[in-house]
Amino acid sequence: MKKFFGKFLHGLATVIGTIFTVLINIMNILVMTFEGIRSLLAVVFMLGCSTFIFLPTLLLFLPSKVWMAIFIIMIIPVLGPSFISFLRYGNYVLTEWMYDRANSLITGEKQGFDSLGDYSEKYINDRQKERQRAAEEEARARQERMNDYFEDIFGNFTYYETRDFSQGDFSGFGNYQNQGGYQGGYQNYGVNDLGFKEKYEKSCQTLDLPLNTDIYQVKLNYRKLAKKYHPDLNKEPGAKEKFQEVNAAYEFLSEDNIKKYKNTYL
Repeated sequence: MKKFFGKFLHGLATVIGTIFTVLINIMNILVMTFEGIRSLLAVVFMLGCSTFIFLPTLLLFLPSKVWMAIFIIMIIPVLGPSFISFLRYGNYVLTEWMYDRANSLITGEKQGFDSLGDYSEKYINDRQKERQRAAEEEARARQERMNDYFEDIFGNFTYYETRDFSQGDFSGFGNYQNQGGYQGGYQNYGVNDLGFKEKYEKSCQTLDLPLNTDIYQVKLNYRKLAKKYHPDLNKEPGAKEKFQEVNAAYEFLSEDNIKKYKNTYL
């Protein structure tokens, strides 16, 4: 009976997660659409004011329905991102709690946390870590741009000592020697790795993700698919192989690889 209820709860969590995902996608489309309309209206208003001096006064006589439409167009791009963040939060907390309860009932072993509050705290902590990693990546990107700048200037020299130019450390220029190439402390890694694009797109397809995905959606879809095809939960033929493909795709879709693909191909 417990296993039956666990499977029912697992299916219900999948349905709820799908509903949340659809709502998030709809809100993303609305925000982008209304943001474009708002920008267009702003341009039209500025051109109108420069052409017709009495335009601002004439706008006061617009029907209330028009003003309501303008208000909606203006407010959705402002509140939309916050509502999307709330939907993602609710999706994670509720579905992860339901998935873990379902797995506990199916396997007979406790999984996950005891309360929704624990999942909420984990979500908040994970988001903070992601923001911290994003800040660190931005700092590394600035460092790389600075290194690229000096490589363009001193491209025919060899540098034997790594310097942190972002901290204002420009000492050690005396260690440059004309060797016809730039080597030593800085290495330039190419982004067009052989097969990288194909492997990235195949991994996104395996996890049912768009190419412009983010690490949050990667983790969420991985958890769903890993539980769906886990050999202990799914006895259908090919489930084990599918489970291995899902794991391989998840391992490949790291934050660095996602950023690398977006910067190179999008």
